[in-house]
Amino acid sequence: MNYKELIQKLSDRTGNSQTDTKKILGKTVSVITSQLADGEGVSIPHLGTFGTRMTNERKIYNPHFDDFIIVPEKRVVDFTQAADLKEKIRFQVSSDE
Repeated sequence: MNYKELIQKLSDRTGNSQTDTKKILGKTVSVITSQLADGEGVSIPHLGTFGTRMTNERKIYNPHFDDFIIVPEKRVVDFTQAADLKEKIRFQVSSDE
């Protein structure tokens, strides 16, 4: 599902126009982004928790220069899925079978 399809489905389910739905989703993403930038976590019931964590400094191989380089530590977004979501996904039967 792409962004346009998400807007369409949300609009159909909420009864709002696609324009209003797009604005609401945009503001929601903006709030989540600003919370994560401030180092705060965001928990969405039945979906999961967004947070940030630090990765360790590490050495990687660069084949172009045939040398190793050091990648510094950095903060990345971390997502932990909710238990209900995990259960729904785990026990869903694939349509390929």
